[in-house]
Amino acid sequence: MIALELIIALVAVVWAGVAALRGGLLGASLMVMAAGIWFSSPFFSFPLGPVVLTLDRVLWLALLVQYVVWRRLGMAEPKPLGSAEIALLAFIGVLLANTLIHDTHISRDQPLVRLGLFYVMPLGVYWIARQTRLTERSVRVMFALAAAAGIYMAVTAWAETHQLWWLVYPGYIASPNLGEYFGRGRGPLLNPAACGMFQTLGLAALLMWWPRTGRPEKLLLLAGCVLMAVGIYSTLTRSAWLGAGLGLTVLLAFTVPRAWRAALWAFVLLLAALLAATQWDHLLAFKRDRDLPAEQTAESARLRPLLAIVAWHMFLDHPVAGCGFGQYLRESPPYCADRSTSLPLERARPFVQHNVLLNLLVETGILGAGLFALVLALWARDAWRLCSSSAAPAWVRQQAVVFLVLLVAYLANGMFQDVSLIHMVNMLLFFMAGLTASLRHLAEPSPTPESL
Repeated sequence: MIALELIIALVAVVWAGVAALRGGLLGASLMVMAAGIWFSSPFFSFPLGPVVLTLDRVLWLALLVQYVVWRRLGMAEPKPLGSAEIALLAFIGVLLANTLIHDTHISRDQPLVRLGLFYVMPLGVYWIARQTRLTERSVRVMFALAAAAGIYMAVTAWAETHQLWWLVYPGYIASPNLGEYFGRGRGPLLNPAACGMFQTLGLAALLMWWPRTGRPEKLLLLAGCVLMAVGIYSTLTRSAWLGAGLGLTVLLAFTVPRAWRAALWAFVLLLAALLAATQWDHLLAFKRDRDLPAEQTAESARLRPLLAIVAWHMFLDHPVAGCGFGQYLRESPPYCADRSTSLPLERARPFVQHNVLLNLLVETGILGAGLFALVLALWARDAWRLCSSSAAPAWVRQQAVVFLVLLVAYLANGMFQDVSLIHMVNMLLFFMAGLTASLRHLAEPSPTPESL
């Protein structure tokens, strides 16, 4: 088995070299993404001190070297810093300073490792993606690859829930002892929320082909959409469903004729109200994991208010800079032991914060959480301007719409868990944001969005 993994790793490195030479920075970046999704630590890893060396991390380093060479040869497209880049650099700087002024050696240097894996590596990919030369053809190819990845994850998620392990690859996904959430559609990242987000991106990318296809091809597109809808449902994760629903609503808001948009929003709101009124109890408590009863699913929903109360008390004690990046589990036990309230806060002791912005607020204060919220808002603003630009080509506006769908799915899932701690989620978000930023100069603000 080890020999097979080494052979696959060698083949992946060779293909990465081919992608770097033929596909440029975009091709190399996509290889990093693919390696991180399918061939990361559960598939192949080599411990190197506190850091685990994996194929995607090696390829990321190679991508940085390629970027330097491409810059020297004039094959990249340097762009001036915008407000989003300034805010992002300030945010990463705050995270670095916040990490270094606290104990970085707890849990085998986990604060530094977390900073590097979940923020510095995505920053590098963002920086390179925004200087990548994009064409209509390259964006179409990327949409096709994203759609193919979404279909793969849909099939895998459905097969997992039906225990059809012969359809599941890589084989580690079928291990009940590896990661959590066994029995749901976890996908290669072993996380149903991440699986749902990648499928939401794939679904949006697939729908971008709709205007370019005839009637027979549209039937195939519809079949792919149905397949991914089944796959998203197979995650058995409420935040994944919410993210997909909101993402599709955003997509439709930019693509349907303007006269229909008011009716669309009214229908979505009415449908949401009907679901909340008739299915609320079922949504709070249903059997998801193979070994998790429905009662524990409901308990998971009741846990989040307790985590929010603990976070609020911790924030009040450290409002500006927080308790320290990566320090939550060490600093939270006294707050969980608070007996001044009748609420069972002790139940929250083993858990990290289940909200991406709330966790940053606790660990890095208003400074860190505020800067990250500002980065997301600036990314959304720039993408909105591209979507609304009458001067930008259709493929440029489509890239912006796909990014907005991903951003909405990220925030929807981030309301109920810290998605920044899920492998490759921040990498995907930063990569798509960087590609959209590379097209930002084509935006021309318009008062109302144009249909694609």
